Amino acid sequence: MHWTEIPGLSQAHMEEFFHAAMLPDSTLKHHGVIPRMDPRFVSCDFANGRLDVAYDVQAWELNPEDVIHGGMISTALDTTMGMLCHYYTHQSAPTVVTVTMNVSFLKPIVLGDTFHVICQLDSIGRTLQTVKAEVRLERDDVLACIATATFMAVSG
Repeated sequence: MHWTEIPGLSQAHMEEFFHAAMLPDSTLKHHGVIPRMDPRFVSCDFANGRLDVAYDVQAWELNPEDVIHGGMISTALDTTMGMLCHYYTHQSAPTVVTVTMNVSFLKPIVLGDTFHVICQLDSIGRTLQTVKAEVRLERDDVLACIATATFMAVSG
C-alpha cells in the first residue's frame, strides 16, 4: 500500500499534525536538545511524502571553527526525518526509532544562517521506513548536506 492510501491521513491532517508537533508545549519541543534548536514547520506535502523544517544557527551550536557542529546538523536531520516517518506510522505504532543514518557534509553552515531540512519518504514497509533529506541554506539555496536514513516503527 502506498502512504497516500493509509486511512485517515490527508494533506490537511498532515499540516495539523506538524503544526501541533511544533507547539512549545509539544512532546517534540519539551525534551532534550530539540527545544533549544527551535525547529520551525515550513511546509509538508502529503502526496509526495515531504516535510520542510527550518532551523536558525545559534552560537551555542558552533564548533571551534565557528561553523555549526556536524552533530547539530545530524540532530536536525534525525529529528525532521523521524517526524516525517512518525506521521505516516503513528496510527499503527506510537514510536519510530532510527536504525541507520548516513550523512554527507558538503558546505559549512555559519552563525546567522537559516537552514532547511527537506526530507522525502522513499518507502514504508510493515515496520521499516526509508527517507532521504537535503539540508539547504536559505541564502542562495546552497546545498550544504545530504542524508539517508531508515527508521523502525515500534509499538510497545
